[in-house]
Amino acid sequence: MSYKGNILITGAGGFIGTAIFLSLKKKGYKVFGVDFDYIKHDENLIDLNLLNIDTNNNVIKDLKPNFVYHLAAYAGPPRNEKNPKFARKYNVELTKKLLKSLNKNTRIFFPSTDKIFEGIVFPDENIKLNPPNVHGKLKLECENLIKAHTKNHFIFRQPVVHAYGGHFQSTKMSGTGSFLDQSVDLVQKKTKVKIFSNVKRCFLKLDELIHLYEILLTSEKYGTYNLSSPIKSYYNRLIEICDSKKIDYQKYIIPTEGNVNPLEQDINSEKFEKNFNFKFS
Repeated sequence: MSYKGNILITGAGGFIGTAIFLSLKKKGYKVFGVDFDYIKHDENLIDLNLLNIDTNNNVIKDLKPNFVYHLAAYAGPPRNEKNPKFARKYNVELTKKLLKSLNKNTRIFFPSTDKIFEGIVFPDENIKLNPPNVHGKLKLECENLIKAHTKNHFIFRQPVVHAYGGHFQSTKMSGTGSFLDQSVDLVQKKTKVKIFSNVKRCFLKLDELIHLYEILLTSEKYGTYNLSSPIKSYYNRLIEICDSKKIDYQKYIIPTEGNVNPLEQDINSEKFEKNFNFKFS
């Protein structure tokens, strides 16, 4: 472990936030997490809604983080579409609050989304973007806020992230994990799951993603990157996960066809793969 500075994770109670917090803490990093309404507590987790940062008693400034993983957000595209005002508050306004508490030299990571690419075939990082959905618009606005704040940023445009089931909520507001994780849990309970066989996406494994996040601590390859993996259907990805965990799924995974737009979303991640010498499986 060559990185010695203070690390801050916002949204540390979320699906990805919990994983990176626990991984870095286990390895001995000086890591602190911020979230609110925790269900499970830890001495290095701070119960704080970033929208309520007090300018006269600013916990973020007191921590003096050298690196920030800014994961705090209103997770889940469907939830964002249903509650656009609330989503804006907990994406854009929250990001503005955080950035006011950080100096220009603080290095920051931000996970954006493949939803910004909706309607674009095999997009790279240079394509002009105008996402037609709330989630994509808000994430793109956050990208621009961070770019304007500091050149020391990593922005990863991430497709669907999943683990291998077993996700638990660490805060009352956090999401319930990916649909794939929920499906794995149901299959293990011998419950039938209907899943799209015609909807294809790139998927990221959580353990591979956490490994990459740690690499960023000592990297200076700042910029915006698209992340991807070989495109597969939700159906085939779920079977792949079950096979890897030796879960009996033959009677429980039911293929069905979805009517979503787009049916396929492949992503050009050549820039990322060249700079980080890394490919997702």
